[in-house]
Amino acid sequence: MKLTKLLILSSLTIGLSGCLHSASDEPRPSEFTLENVERLVKEDILKPEQLDPSEKDYKYLVGATDLNNDGSEELLVLMQDSYFCGSGGCTAYLFSSVGDVITRMTVTRKPILVSDRITNGWRDFYVWSNGSLRVMSFDGKSYPSNPSVEPEYSREREKETAKQTLEVQEVVVQDGYGIELVEDLPIFYPAHSYQFTFRHYGDPQNLYLFKINMVTGVSELETLPIPEQKADTQP
Repeated sequence: MKLTKLLILSSLTIGLSGCLHSASDEPRPSEFTLENVERLVKEDILKPEQLDPSEKDYKYLVGATDLNNDGSEELLVLMQDSYFCGSGGCTAYLFSSVGDVITRMTVTRKPILVSDRITNGWRDFYVWSNGSLRVMSFDGKSYPSNPSVEPEYSREREKETAKQTLEVQEVVVQDGYGIELVEDLPIFYPAHSYQFTFRHYGDPQNLYLFKINMVTGVSELETLPIPEQKADTQP
Protein backbone atom coordinates (compact mmCIF):
# COMPACT_ATOMS: atom_id res chain seq x y z
CA MET A 1 0.00 0.00 0.00
CA LYS A 2 1.37 3.38 -1.00
CA LEU A 3 0.66 5.83 1.79
CA THR A 4 0.79 8.80 -0.56
CA LYS A 5 -2.41 7.57 -2.16
CA LEU A 6 -4.16 8.25 1.16
CA LEU A 7 -2.68 11.68 1.65
CA ILE A 8 -3.25 13.83 -1.36
CA LEU A 9 -5.38 14.21 -4.42
CA SER A 10 -2.77 13.46 -7.00
CA SER A 11 -3.00 14.42 -10.66
CA LEU A 12 -6.05 12.92 -12.26
CA THR A 13 -5.26 9.66 -14.04
CA ILE A 14 -7.72 9.07 -16.84
CA GLY A 15 -8.20 6.48 -19.55
CA LEU A 16 -10.11 6.72 -22.81
CA SER A 17 -10.85 3.11 -23.73
CA GLY A 18 -14.38 2.06 -24.54
CA CYS A 19 -15.48 5.44 -25.91
CA LEU A 20 -17.83 4.38 -28.69
CA HIS A 21 -19.44 7.72 -29.54
CA SER A 22 -17.69 10.46 -31.45
CA ALA A 23 -16.98 13.60 -29.46
CA SER A 24 -17.09 15.61 -32.68
CA ASP A 25 -20.87 14.98 -32.86
CA GLU A 26 -21.29 17.49 -30.06
CA PRO A 27 -20.46 21.23 -30.21
CA ARG A 28 -16.94 22.00 -29.07
CA PRO A 29 -16.97 23.57 -25.58
CA SER A 30 -16.13 27.26 -25.32
CA GLU A 31 -14.01 26.53 -22.24
CA PHE A 32 -12.06 23.47 -21.14
CA THR A 33 -11.56 22.35 -17.55
CA LEU A 34 -10.60 19.19 -15.72
CA GLU A 35 -14.19 18.02 -16.21
CA ASN A 36 -14.13 18.02 -20.03
CA VAL A 37 -10.42 17.70 -20.82
CA GLU A 38 -11.11 14.28 -22.34
CA ARG A 39 -12.44 16.09 -25.42
CA LEU A 40 -9.11 17.85 -25.89
CA VAL A 41 -7.20 14.59 -25.56
CA LYS A 42 -9.35 12.90 -28.20
CA GLU A 43 -9.43 15.73 -30.72
CA ASP A 44 -6.12 17.54 -30.24
CA ILE A 45 -3.75 14.78 -29.12
CA LEU A 46 -5.00 11.40 -30.34
CA LYS A 47 -6.73 12.39 -33.59
CA PRO A 48 -3.69 14.15 -35.13
CA GLU A 49 -1.72 10.95 -34.45
CA GLN A 50 -4.51 8.86 -36.04
CA LEU A 51 -5.08 7.01 -32.77
CA ASP A 52 -8.51 5.64 -31.91
CA PRO A 53 -9.46 5.79 -28.21
CA SER A 54 -12.07 3.07 -28.73
CA GLU A 55 -9.31 0.58 -29.56
CA LYS A 56 -6.98 1.24 -26.61
CA ASP A 57 -6.95 2.79 -23.16
CA TYR A 58 -4.74 5.87 -23.57
CA LYS A 59 -3.99 6.96 -20.02
CA TYR A 60 -2.83 10.42 -19.09
CA LEU A 61 -2.33 12.72 -16.10
CA VAL A 62 -3.76 16.22 -16.00
CA GLY A 63 -3.46 19.31 -13.85
CA ALA A 64 -4.74 22.87 -14.04
CA THR A 65 -3.61 26.30 -12.86
CA ASP A 66 -3.84 29.94 -13.96
CA LEU A 67 -0.41 30.68 -15.41
CA ASN A 68 -1.06 34.15 -16.84
CA ASN A 69 -3.40 35.58 -14.19
CA ASP A 70 -6.33 36.02 -16.58
CA GLY A 71 -8.82 34.24 -14.34
CA SER A 72 -8.90 31.05 -16.40
CA GLU A 73 -6.85 27.93 -15.81
CA GLU A 74 -4.46 26.44 -18.32
CA LEU A 75 -4.42 22.62 -18.56
CA LEU A 76 -1.35 20.41 -18.73
CA VAL A 77 -1.88 16.88 -20.06
CA LEU A 78 0.96 14.42 -19.51
CA MET A 79 0.44 11.34 -21.65
CA GLN A 80 1.27 7.97 -20.07
CA ASP A 81 0.89 5.55 -22.97
CA SER A 82 3.97 3.95 -24.50
CA TYR A 83 3.17 5.62 -27.86
CA PHE A 84 3.96 8.99 -26.25
CA CYS A 85 6.70 7.86 -23.88
CA GLY A 86 10.33 6.83 -24.15
CA SER A 87 13.21 6.21 -21.79
CA GLY A 88 13.58 9.95 -21.13
CA GLY A 89 9.96 10.69 -20.33
CA CYS A 90 6.63 11.36 -22.01
CA THR A 91 5.01 14.00 -24.19
CA ALA A 92 3.05 16.73 -22.43
CA TYR A 93 0.63 19.26 -23.89
CA LEU A 94 -0.16 22.64 -22.37
CA PHE A 95 -3.57 23.97 -23.42
CA SER A 96 -5.23 27.32 -22.92
CA SER A 97 -8.67 27.38 -21.34
CA VAL A 98 -10.24 27.66 -24.81
CA GLY A 99 -8.40 24.59 -26.08
CA ASP A 100 -5.49 26.10 -27.99
CA VAL A 101 -2.16 24.26 -27.75
CA ILE A 102 0.33 26.60 -26.09
CA THR A 103 3.23 24.15 -26.01
CA ARG A 104 3.95 20.52 -26.82
CA MET A 105 6.78 19.24 -24.62
CA THR A 106 8.86 16.10 -24.99
CA VAL A 107 10.82 14.04 -22.41
CA THR A 108 8.71 15.20 -19.48
CA ARG A 109 8.14 13.49 -16.14
CA LYS A 110 6.60 14.38 -12.78
CA PRO A 111 7.03 16.24 -10.57
CA ILE A 112 5.59 19.22 -12.42
CA LEU A 113 5.60 22.19 -10.05
CA VAL A 114 4.40 25.76 -10.49
CA SER A 115 6.58 28.71 -9.44
CA ASP A 116 5.74 32.20 -8.18
CA ARG A 117 8.25 33.72 -10.59
CA ILE A 118 6.79 35.61 -13.58
CA THR A 119 8.47 35.72 -17.01
CA ASN A 120 6.86 37.74 -19.81
CA GLY A 121 3.59 37.82 -17.90
CA TRP A 122 3.39 34.06 -17.31
CA ARG A 123 4.40 31.99 -14.31
CA ASP A 124 7.40 29.71 -14.59
CA PHE A 125 6.97 26.04 -13.83
CA TYR A 126 9.35 23.13 -13.37
CA VAL A 127 9.28 19.67 -14.91
CA TRP A 128 11.52 16.68 -14.35
CA SER A 129 13.64 15.95 -17.41
CA ASN A 130 17.10 14.53 -18.04
CA GLY A 131 17.80 13.81 -14.38
CA SER A 132 16.78 17.17 -12.92
CA LEU A 133 14.00 19.66 -12.49
CA ARG A 134 14.07 22.09 -15.42
CA VAL A 135 12.95 25.71 -15.51
CA MET A 136 10.15 26.33 -18.01
CA SER A 137 9.83 30.06 -18.77
CA PHE A 138 7.42 31.73 -21.19
CA ASP A 139 9.18 33.45 -24.11
CA GLY A 140 6.26 35.67 -25.14
CA LYS A 141 4.62 33.03 -27.34
CA SER A 142 5.09 29.63 -25.71
CA TYR A 143 7.08 27.55 -23.25
CA PRO A 144 10.12 25.46 -24.30
CA SER A 145 9.36 22.28 -26.24
CA ASN A 146 12.40 20.33 -25.01
CA PRO A 147 12.74 20.62 -21.22
CA SER A 148 15.89 18.49 -21.13
CA VAL A 149 18.04 21.38 -22.38
CA GLU A 150 16.55 24.06 -20.11
CA PRO A 151 18.32 25.34 -16.95
CA GLU A 152 18.36 23.02 -13.96
CA TYR A 153 16.58 23.87 -10.74
CA SER A 154 17.21 22.28 -7.34
CA ARG A 155 14.86 22.15 -4.34
CA GLU A 156 17.27 20.12 -2.21
CA ARG A 157 18.40 22.87 0.18
CA GLU A 158 14.87 24.19 0.68
CA LYS A 159 13.53 20.66 1.09
CA GLU A 160 16.10 19.93 3.80
CA THR A 161 15.18 23.16 5.60
CA ALA A 162 11.51 22.15 5.45
CA LYS A 163 12.35 18.78 6.97
CA GLN A 164 14.39 20.42 9.73
CA THR A 165 11.41 22.65 10.49
CA LEU A 166 9.32 19.54 11.05
CA GLU A 167 11.98 17.82 13.15
CA VAL A 168 11.83 20.53 15.82
CA GLN A 169 8.04 20.41 16.13
CA GLU A 170 6.97 19.25 19.59
CA VAL A 171 4.90 16.39 18.23
CA VAL A 172 7.98 14.98 16.48
CA VAL A 173 10.40 15.62 19.33
CA GLN A 174 8.03 13.74 21.62
CA ASP A 175 8.09 10.23 20.15
CA GLY A 176 7.71 11.05 16.45
CA TYR A 177 9.54 8.80 13.98
CA GLY A 178 9.75 7.68 10.36
CA ILE A 179 9.66 11.04 8.57
CA GLU A 180 9.14 10.58 4.82
CA LEU A 181 8.79 13.11 2.01
CA VAL A 182 5.57 12.84 -0.01
CA GLU A 183 6.78 12.69 -3.60
CA ASP A 184 3.62 11.81 -5.53
CA LEU A 185 2.28 15.34 -5.96
CA PRO A 186 -0.41 16.72 -8.28
CA ILE A 187 0.62 18.44 -11.49
CA PHE A 188 1.17 22.16 -10.81
CA TYR A 189 1.70 21.67 -7.07
CA PRO A 190 3.37 24.80 -5.59
CA ALA A 191 7.15 24.49 -5.99
CA HIS A 192 7.95 25.90 -2.55
CA SER A 193 5.51 23.71 -0.64
CA TYR A 194 6.39 20.35 0.89
CA GLN A 195 4.55 17.46 2.50
CA PHE A 196 5.99 14.96 4.95
CA THR A 197 4.46 12.02 6.75
CA PHE A 198 5.54 10.52 10.05
CA ARG A 199 4.34 8.17 12.75
CA HIS A 200 4.02 8.64 16.52
CA TYR A 201 4.67 5.98 19.13
CA GLY A 202 1.86 7.36 21.30
CA ASP A 203 -0.70 7.27 18.47
CA PRO A 204 -0.11 4.13 16.39
CA GLN A 205 -3.56 4.26 14.74
CA ASN A 206 -2.83 7.47 12.83
CA LEU A 207 -0.44 8.71 10.19
CA TYR A 208 0.64 12.35 10.57
CA LEU A 209 0.80 14.66 7.55
CA PHE A 210 2.81 17.89 7.82
CA LYS A 211 2.49 20.55 5.10
CA ILE A 212 4.59 23.70 4.87
CA ASN A 213 4.95 26.57 2.42
CA MET A 214 8.54 27.80 2.64
CA VAL A 215 7.70 31.21 1.15
CA THR A 216 4.90 32.14 3.54
CA GLY A 217 6.02 29.97 6.45
CA VAL A 218 2.47 28.70 6.86
CA SER A 219 2.29 25.08 8.02
CA GLU A 220 -0.43 22.67 9.03
CA LEU A 221 -0.59 19.25 10.62
CA GLU A 222 -3.22 16.60 9.93
CA THR A 223 -3.81 13.13 11.30
CA LEU A 224 -5.05 10.40 9.00
CA PRO A 225 -6.37 7.07 10.21
CA ILE A 226 -4.41 4.08 8.96
CA PRO A 227 -6.75 1.44 7.56
CA GLU A 228 -6.66 -1.83 9.44
CA GLN A 229 -5.08 -4.64 7.44
CA LYS A 230 -6.87 -7.94 7.47
CA ALA A 231 -4.92 -10.75 9.03
CA ASP A 232 -3.74 -13.47 6.64
CA THR A 233 -5.80 -16.62 6.86
CA GLN A 234 -4.29 -20.05 6.59
CA PRO A 235 -5.79 -22.35 3.95
